[in-house]
Amino acid sequence: MSGKDFFSFLLDETFKLQEGGEKKLSRYELKLTDYSLSYLKGEFIPQIHALRFKGSLGTLDIPVNWSFFEDCSDDIVLSKEKDQDHFFEVVTSAWNPQITKLLVTHADGFCYLVALKAEEEIHLRDLQNHQEWLEVA
Repeated sequence: MSGKDFFSFLLDETFKLQEGGEKKLSRYELKLTDYSLSYLKGEFIPQIHALRFKGSLGTLDIPVNWSFFEDCSDDIVLSKEKDQDHFFEVVTSAWNPQITKLLVTHADGFCYLVALKAEEEIHLRDLQNHQEWLEVA
């Protein structure tokens, strides 16, 4: 993502998706499924400047001006220790209290919230290095 912040990248990818029409299962989702990780897939809604996730929690709209997106040009890893705005606390209490890390990342024009329990944190490095595993796939 060099040169673009998280918001700009998602905005560009959203417009590419809308132009392309067809949506398919991404390689990133296949990787998450291979690891049996819990995740929410969201898309950027330009009209309300929010990321919209649909899942077992219902519909979750996250405003892109939430402070953890500020000055962010890469993936975001939130934890109990790194949670200045209580986003991690809110999401984990509603989703699964056993989550120890929450990865906010993007692939193929979508944003993903990936829930990691302590024993699943070994996958974090791999999940953050998209190009590394895409070349192997």
